[in-house]
Amino acid sequence: MNDSASSFFGMEQLQQFPHLQQWLGLSVAGAVELGHIVESPIIRTATSIVPLGWNGIPGEKNTDQLKVDITGFRLHLCSLVHAQVNGKWCSTTVESFPSAPVYSSGDGEPPELQKIRVLVGAPLRRPPKHHTLADSLMSMFPSINSETDNLNRENSMTSSHQEKYIRPEGLSDFFVFCTSDFSTASKEVHVRTRRVRLLGLEGAGKTSLFKAILGHGKSIHTTDTENLQAESDFQEGIAGGLFYFDQPGVNLQELAIEASHFKNELWRGIRDLSRKTDLIILVHNLSHKIPRYNHPDSSEQNPALSLLLDEAKALGIPWVLAITNKFSVSAHQQRAVINTVIQGYQASLSTTEVVNSCPYIMPGAATASLPWGVMSENSGGRMGVQKLLSAPMDLVRRPFRRKDTVLPVEGVDSLCHLIHRVLWSHEEASLEELASDRLSLELAREHAMTLDKKDSQAKALTSAAVGASLGAGVGVILAVVMGAASALRKP
Repeated sequence: MNDSASSFFGMEQLQQFPHLQQWLGLSVAGAVELGHIVESPIIRTATSIVPLGWNGIPGEKNTDQLKVDITGFRLHLCSLVHAQVNGKWCSTTVESFPSAPVYSSGDGEPPELQKIRVLVGAPLRRPPKHHTLADSLMSMFPSINSETDNLNRENSMTSSHQEKYIRPEGLSDFFVFCTSDFSTASKEVHVRTRRVRLLGLEGAGKTSLFKAILGHGKSIHTTDTENLQAESDFQEGIAGGLFYFDQPGVNLQELAIEASHFKNELWRGIRDLSRKTDLIILVHNLSHKIPRYNHPDSSEQNPALSLLLDEAKALGIPWVLAITNKFSVSAHQQRAVINTVIQGYQASLSTTEVVNSCPYIMPGAATASLPWGVMSENSGGRMGVQKLLSAPMDLVRRPFRRKDTVLPVEGVDSLCHLIHRVLWSHEEASLEELASDRLSLELAREHAMTLDKKDSQAKALTSAAVGASLGAGVGVILAVVMGAASALRKP
């Protein structure tokens, strides 16, 4: 088999056998109607989630593999699977391949729903030759898989308008191609980015931790980063293949209302995967005490944020504990205070990380010798000349005094690794959930299209019947009138 259309199946000899040409159904020279004798694969859904550590290019180091779940019919006929990401062909590896069904398609039974797991690797230096051959065959035989391609094209156009998932850079144009011996089926991959929410009280350090995580992962913000202020009510961004969003701190004065809103948001995510919360980061400031409330069903006092965490636990949403402001407590007291916080929230050491999300400044004694009046009369960053000259000068001891100590950001890398580890353990469940949700949506859409077609056909038949009945009635009336007129003309 080669790319030329004349040598395929002996095209030059077909004209010598008119009966064979009629049997094959040659409507136009060079076009063979094989739609009734060749079964084609049909792709219903192609789904994937953004891999952890995503930096814009598939197959890069420190990045998880890009997994694609393909669901459809007669996928066992596919011999080749290709992927195109942002216009670049990438290497593919079929991880799981369906076996051939035991029944034959001629029995009238519906085809079996099958699934393929494909791993997408690094971009190829040259485009695959098999895909070029498949394109040439599709142009030679336009009748093959035409209905499937039209349906896939309609679904892709509809889904592009209804796409609500936030995609990071590098996954905005993602397609897969399944090639059999005679046809190629394509589908756009629906990619979902997992969402991580920061939860904490006012002053817990959520905003600083949010900026530290995005700065660590070289984030791609969905909003303008220059106008991103600490006072804004809602902040969001993408880093390391995850979508982080930070909301205002929980107000203890309206704890019941806050818990109700939090529950409603979690349930919206269960019904709509584009708004689902995949992980919760509970942020607590090490210098603050754990606020508690009296539970009506228990005599013990529980942490105030446990009222919100219980809603997440009931839905099976994982959570981790991030303790900020690490250097606000002296080194010999840190361990005891950290253990108290872990026990208070009933967390574990494996899901807890202590961080310093912003540089911590420990003041020294470099400016302690200056009188208070000298420092207070600071106008526009300049001290009063008269007070400075009258202040006692200690040129011997001042160079040896301790300066301000700036402690750097710590623990952010470990916290990101902890988040990735927890989400990686729930990755398979997330893939299956997305595939089933997209499949149910596609089937519902096809069912609605079928009902619309039936309604249109029924309306057409009804209008035709009404037209026929009206025509028959008019004909009868004309016949009676003409008969009466002819009878009157007779002598």
